[in-house]
Amino acid sequence: MSALRRARPCAAVVALVLAACPRSTPAPTKPTGGSAVGSAAPADAPSATDDEKLAAIQKAMNELDEAAQGCWAAAATERFDIEGELKAQIDIGGPAAGATIVGLVEDTARNPRLASCLVAVLTNYPWAPPLYGQSIQLPFRFRAPDGQSVIDRKLVAWSGQGKVSVAVLLDENNTANDAASMFELAVAAGGSTGMRTAERNELWYFLGPATVGAVGAQGKRQVAAGDMAYVPKGGAREILAGTTDVHAVLVMFPGGREGSARAGALPTPPLDAVRSAPIGAQLLPQAKAKQYGPALIYAEPSLTSQPAFSAEILTLANGVSVPEHVHANESELLYVLAGSGTMTVAGVQLAVTATSVVQVPPATKHSFTASSDVRALQLYTPAGPEQRFKKP
Repeated sequence: MSALRRARPCAAVVALVLAACPRSTPAPTKPTGGSAVGSAAPADAPSATDDEKLAAIQKAMNELDEAAQGCWAAAATERFDIEGELKAQIDIGGPAAGATIVGLVEDTARNPRLASCLVAVLTNYPWAPPLYGQSIQLPFRFRAPDGQSVIDRKLVAWSGQGKVSVAVLLDENNTANDAASMFELAVAAGGSTGMRTAERNELWYFLGPATVGAVGAQGKRQVAAGDMAYVPKGGAREILAGTTDVHAVLVMFPGGREGSARAGALPTPPLDAVRSAPIGAQLLPQAKAKQYGPALIYAEPSLTSQPAFSAEILTLANGVSVPEHVHANESELLYVLAGSGTMTVAGVQLAVTATSVVQVPPATKHSFTASSDVRALQLYTPAGPEQRFKKP
């Protein structure tokens, strides 16, 4: 499987002795029958033929393949290396046969989120009438990819404590890339992160207004939606919400495995002692960012004295294509704010929407074509590729 390709589940029916993914069209044998759990047809109605049952099973296999892939994608927001087989025993109900009952008789993937999602999909699937009252087994096989490039934020679980919640969007666990980690934070009205120490370089992008606090002379400063802030390693900052909730994107350089954040803890420790003059946040307001072609550049080494990253807002019109290219030493991250398109990474086409986050590791060929107007937070680590926007 190509690097960074999302795993595609492979579904087969034991009763039909199918060994390939539903994308192929194997020639099924006759079904083994299965124990009846009821009948939805009138007493004088003809029974479904084996051919009708086979056709109904094949139709279900084709449709369930996409749904099973969605279950893998939801589980893969936490880790990408999920693989194994889940074998489901399905007693199919119907209008007169009662509800469909699904149980797992084998699970070598051992991922609770994947298992519960797949059971829910099979339970709620609209099985065709020829299968009413039948009992079948379906195994779903999942192969782990080498990494993952596109994640849908809608599938990412939130966790938190009190008025602060965090969602881990990108980290080494779900991408295999430890260059940077990306989080989304929500602080409920009247809440605060508390004064916390930056153990790594931090870049904040505010999705709405907030207050950034610091110890000492800097005090509290207001930021607006679309502003950014840089907190160097060893610095201290506090994010406060006033009368409305605060939402922000936080990117840390370098990244890693963010297990504590997935458990609900903020990815930074509280400030252990009050220092007289700790380093605070460097505000990077949208009004002072500079436009170079499609990129509105907020942060680069000449502005932050930090070569670890650069940050800009990238805008692409509908139909615009970014040709295939590669960054030899830099990782690229995107938080898509609006629009849609197709990202091709290492030859694999991936759909990108207004709820996608994207990461492309170094030395990986990639391209993009917008299918509607796109606006995205774009970051490079280390900095460097953003300089191409300055060329005429």
